[in-house]
Amino acid sequence: MKKLWQSRIRVSVLFVSAVCLVQPTTWSAESFQLQNGDRVAFLGDALIEQEQYAGWIELMMTAAFPELDVTFRNLGWSADTPSGTSRFGLSLLPAGREPADEGWKQLLKQLEFTRPTVIVFGYGMASSLEGGIEGVAAFTQDYQRLIDATQRIHPGLRCVFLSPLGRLSGSHEKTQAYASSLVAYTKAVLHLADSNNGVFVDLSHVAINDGLRKDPIHLNDAGYREAAIEIGKTLGFDDRWIHNPHTEALRSRILKKNVWWFHRSRPANMAYVFGFRKREQGQNAVEIPQYDQLIVEEEQAIALLRKLDGTSVQSKPATTESRYATFTKQPTPQFTVGKNLDVSLWAENPQLNKPIQMNFDPAGRLWVASSEAYPMIEVGQSAPDKILVLEDTNADGKADTSTVFADGLLIPTGVEPGDGGCYVAQSTDLLFLKDTDGDGKADLKQRVLSGFGTEDTHHNLHTLRWGPDGRLYMNQSIYTRTDTETPRGIVRLKAGGGFRYNTDTMRMEVIFRGLVNSWGHQFDDFGQSFLTDGAGFSGIAYSFPGAAFNPTPGAKRVLGLISPGSYPKFASAEIISGNSFPPEWQGSVITCDFRANRVTRFSLADQGAGFVTTQEDDLLRTASSTFRPIDVKQGPDGALYIADWSNPIINHGEVDFRDERRDRWHGRIWRVSWSGGAPKEKEDLTKTASKDLLDRLISDDRYTRDQSRRVLLERGDLSEEQVHEWTKASSDEYQKLQGVWLQQGFDTINFEDVRALALADDPKVRSAAMRIVSDLVDPVTDSSQPLDATTALEMYRHAVVDEHPRVRLEAIRGLGKLKTAEAASVALTSLNLPRDRFLDFALATTIDELADVFMVALDQGQWKPDSPAREKQLEFALTSIDSGRAASYLSKRLVKEAIPADGTGPWIELIAQAGGKTELTKLFEQLMKNDFEEPAMVRAIDALATAQRVRKQKPTGNLNRASALLTESNPAVQTAAVRLVGVWKLNACITQLTDLVDKGADSPIQTIALQSLQEIGQPSIAALTRLTRSKNKRIQRQAVIHLVALNPQGAAKLFYQSLAGLQDEQQLLNFWRQVLVKKNTGNVLAKYIPDTGITEVAALAGLTAARDAGRNEPSLIAAISPYANVVSKAPKLTPARVAELIDLVEHEGHPARGEAVYSREDMQCITCHAIGGVGGKVGPDMTSLGASAPIDYLIESIYKPNEKIKENYHSVNILTTDGLILTGIVVGSDNEELILRDARNKLIRIPKDEIEFQKPGKSLMPEGLVDRLSQQEQVDLIKFLTQLGRPGNYDASKGGVARVYDVFTGTHRIDEDSVAELMSGQKADQWVPLLSRVNGTISGVQLAKKVKVAGKKGPADVYLKTNVEVATDGAVTLSANGADTADLWIDARPVEGDTNFTTELTAGKHTVVIRLDGKKLPASFRFVSRDVTFLTETEGSIPSTL
Repeated sequence: MKKLWQSRIRVSVLFVSAVCLVQPTTWSAESFQLQNGDRVAFLGDALIEQEQYAGWIELMMTAAFPELDVTFRNLGWSADTPSGTSRFGLSLLPAGREPADEGWKQLLKQLEFTRPTVIVFGYGMASSLEGGIEGVAAFTQDYQRLIDATQRIHPGLRCVFLSPLGRLSGSHEKTQAYASSLVAYTKAVLHLADSNNGVFVDLSHVAINDGLRKDPIHLNDAGYREAAIEIGKTLGFDDRWIHNPHTEALRSRILKKNVWWFHRSRPANMAYVFGFRKREQGQNAVEIPQYDQLIVEEEQAIALLRKLDGTSVQSKPATTESRYATFTKQPTPQFTVGKNLDVSLWAENPQLNKPIQMNFDPAGRLWVASSEAYPMIEVGQSAPDKILVLEDTNADGKADTSTVFADGLLIPTGVEPGDGGCYVAQSTDLLFLKDTDGDGKADLKQRVLSGFGTEDTHHNLHTLRWGPDGRLYMNQSIYTRTDTETPRGIVRLKAGGGFRYNTDTMRMEVIFRGLVNSWGHQFDDFGQSFLTDGAGFSGIAYSFPGAAFNPTPGAKRVLGLISPGSYPKFASAEIISGNSFPPEWQGSVITCDFRANRVTRFSLADQGAGFVTTQEDDLLRTASSTFRPIDVKQGPDGALYIADWSNPIINHGEVDFRDERRDRWHGRIWRVSWSGGAPKEKEDLTKTASKDLLDRLISDDRYTRDQSRRVLLERGDLSEEQVHEWTKASSDEYQKLQGVWLQQGFDTINFEDVRALALADDPKVRSAAMRIVSDLVDPVTDSSQPLDATTALEMYRHAVVDEHPRVRLEAIRGLGKLKTAEAASVALTSLNLPRDRFLDFALATTIDELADVFMVALDQGQWKPDSPAREKQLEFALTSIDSGRAASYLSKRLVKEAIPADGTGPWIELIAQAGGKTELTKLFEQLMKNDFEEPAMVRAIDALATAQRVRKQKPTGNLNRASALLTESNPAVQTAAVRLVGVWKLNACITQLTDLVDKGADSPIQTIALQSLQEIGQPSIAALTRLTRSKNKRIQRQAVIHLVALNPQGAAKLFYQSLAGLQDEQQLLNFWRQVLVKKNTGNVLAKYIPDTGITEVAALAGLTAARDAGRNEPSLIAAISPYANVVSKAPKLTPARVAELIDLVEHEGHPARGEAVYSREDMQCITCHAIGGVGGKVGPDMTSLGASAPIDYLIESIYKPNEKIKENYHSVNILTTDGLILTGIVVGSDNEELILRDARNKLIRIPKDEIEFQKPGKSLMPEGLVDRLSQQEQVDLIKFLTQLGRPGNYDASKGGVARVYDVFTGTHRIDEDSVAELMSGQKADQWVPLLSRVNGTISGVQLAKKVKVAGKKGPADVYLKTNVEVATDGAVTLSANGADTADLWIDARPVEGDTNFTTELTAGKHTVVIRLDGKKLPASFRFVSRDVTFLTETEGSIPSTL
């Protein structure tokens, strides 16, 4: 690794003054001694955490008391503070969903577990980096709280307080400020030691030589030895260990003990083993205490060795082999390969096994991170994993050498060669490995960064990638929490996101947030980032600095992905560049569908400031379950190389970590080439002259371009002048961009070159230039030539009105760096040009970043909304920032002027979000004066309701006046008013609400009025009771539901009367679920079952509802079970039964019959699960289930749904302050509300201050679901599930066919004008939803069932409506396969054709209607197109914010 920081360090320490300030004039530690039986804990930030890998301090204390039985436990954590800020990683809750004090709670748990009698504290460095001089008081307070807590755990506990290290000085402008803060923190630690009778050890002057540091604030191994000497000297401990020849033997056993303790105290996969997914791997929790015996054994050896007398202790032989996995030879997969593509096996075991990530180096060698221990190391197993280097030395298309560069690694999840070695993501660390003696094996191992989370090992730090700016990019995933301590500050990230790290200057930053499992990142030719998600089902993401995607905990806004439709899970991303592949492939994204055993391609096209993708043909595919492609790279010969995990078990958590089928031996690399490609010989770029490498920076070939840059940056033999001359030498704008990127990597920016790029003709170059400008003007830039804010502002001023939206986007994001009101003003001028979702996200994010300075300017009149354009800008700004910040301006504005009658502006919604009683009263008064137009009235009423529901705020005065709104003729106004009077609990409106309910014909307002009656509460009981006698059966049932919530005893008899009138199981189930929502209702209903009992189907539905997701209704279950007549058709699930089922499925299962079972309404499969995005979102998407999951896992999931629950599908049970019990999956959350998706696929918003209690629930899939199925039906259903994602009729991964329709039946032929009316939504209630089979087919029988016609006359026509999205403007062809003839309209415009239709469409979403002859319905119908994406969103979907 380069140590550029060393060249910038003066041989001094900015801490000399600190030494003088903090050293006491007299201090004695002679009284401090260790005692027999002491339990010593090391507790602190990275100073302590990294000591576990050195062991010197523990060795010094151990050797000082060789006759005493003393144990040591390291509880250090990178970037930790005395409040436990970094310890959220021990939480049992999902990342980002923990209470604010979770870290403190976990710290106390660790102390309770270890119960130390002595603590060596080492806090201060992280706190000083994060809190600065202003944070000293809070640091001191938190530290004292921690000390007090430790004394309560063990009264009389003795303490040693280590000061923070002195900081080596450097050229970074903040170094002086950091050093000054350290002085203050060190003084605080001294004071704490003095006031708590502890021993203070000053380390500020220790190891000030850069040879004793791994960076300016952290020690290396030799540095820890020096620190141990200083601590021992201060404590007065025996120092005989320092020169003793037997020291290393003792240290090696201490280090081995520390490894076992690390696995014991910070076990990997916390989410599975102990946490919220423990139902899947909780059986493995018993392994963790087994480390205790290993620790004891090492401590016994330590006890023999600590005398340092040469005693020899026998060590157990290290074992790297798995005790569980069984070798099964795998057949070589056979592929279906894309047109003119060739696939060959480039490397396989034993050359490599279990590849996780791979990257080429400039010499053409392939570096592979290989893990046998994944997903979790076994107790007692030595780290078995490796970094391998493979090479094809004879150019025969196969690797012929495989070298182990490094071994003894623990689940390396990423590797990227560079800086003369390679960077490796492993467990909590980013490592740098290097071969310094030329033997081809790493002999230098350095922890560059630490503190990365391990809550789920396939979410650990991963996807290492060099950027065009010379920085190292890395990702982590949703369950992970990272707390990293760098010389330039603390970096924290809870949940998914990405990092950018300068390996020279050690600056690290978060560049995007969110995504579930982003195992793919690549840059296009102009530095734009594209990401794939291994669990998000949304395709490909376009990312830029500050982007946030679902799920980002606490995000105000998230950005939708760029792939219309729904997709399988993807891993890896490569972007084709070079003539080794066809012209139409250039710029395409290649990614791996590891579940469905295929590698596929997406084309990219511009869409406003962002991009849009189109799914293209697969490169290769197989039915072999062992082909698990997880990484893809374009190689030195131009071909694509695909890393194959080669394992039938790909899923991380669902299959037991110790399942014998988790293969440890196999692994393959496949090579894919295009037969029409120009031959390209591999070139060792490390042997190419630097002047020639410059010209290769503008090569069309990705590998050549990227690797040439790496060689130039690492070689460093070009002068600044040479780089600048080359940049200017050509008029080619792309060469200039490559030159400036090289300058950026060298930190030798010539700003005139940057300015020239900002004025380039190519907007892609201009946008890249603006990102460079933003990096240079960043207040925390690591450039030695930062750009002044004035110059940057002028550049931004032009760029925010650039004709190309992507240039505007980059400028808008850069303006957030300036932290001035003028920057906000300039950013807002972009609203004068066309907007899109990318620009809106960027601007809202930037204004949010500048909210403080902008609001000051607004309040002080420095920025005035004095024009229509400015008024529009103000509206955008106020809706972008936190509503609390906007509230003060809102109140001032409303004093001066009324809200516009048409409701323009953000004022109504801001009042809802942040208005106090004064603002709400003004809104209410204006509403009651009829000063609003009708659409604005609806918004105003909704705002008043939201303020009460979410914030418990309402106007003053006589609120009963709202009853007048119930008589409004506009249905939307009336409906909103009905909701409002319920939220306000206006008793005076009960009669009006009752009349609205009982007014004849069915209408949506009746349901809302009933809900409002319930919200009003007990005064509504009489009215609801009367409504249970309504002549309208639907009203009767709904009234019963609401009456039960208020008076379960009084309504129980009425409930059973209504229950008896229902026969449809789905209606019965919904009826039960709605009634059981109130606490204790089940107990009441159990007592009131009529003497005549209930029907079998009603009892079955009741049992399902009573068992929903962990509901506890034992009384009701016992009472109704006798009526269900449930005789389990599914024998107990034993291993023998599983084997029997597998045999039956293989030999007797029929997938078509199984699909019919799956589609049955009483099974509710479609309500809960999606296949290819079609269906519910209550349970996991099953698009590739059959191709990815072993059959025994499928069987267990069906028969024991609570045993295996997928990530993001863990339910919660919530008790509200009103006594409601709500069960569902958390799908969204902000500071005010929680959003659940319940078992009906409905979304429920719950104000957080109404949540009285929340606990984890079970699977929303009910137990015993298959009991109603015959054995053959069960076998068929399983067979169907095993085929999902495999090539054939059950593959929904590709799209290209309509799956979601609405059906309208016409009794006569409708003319063209009427079609437009039909599509306008005027007859929305007459459209019936229809889902196709998995392959997109609708049978004539299936279609006929949906055709509803009054009278005997058959339908004249049947209309099918579906929605599509087009990526770019152009011609599209759509085909109505199976029909003899059809008519087609797109957006109410007729399209010529019979069954094939071609037309021009603009980019965006369109509505398509197909008309079929109702008297000649096709036996089978399929609506297909390769040119559009068929949309699959159904009710219950939550669209992304932008």
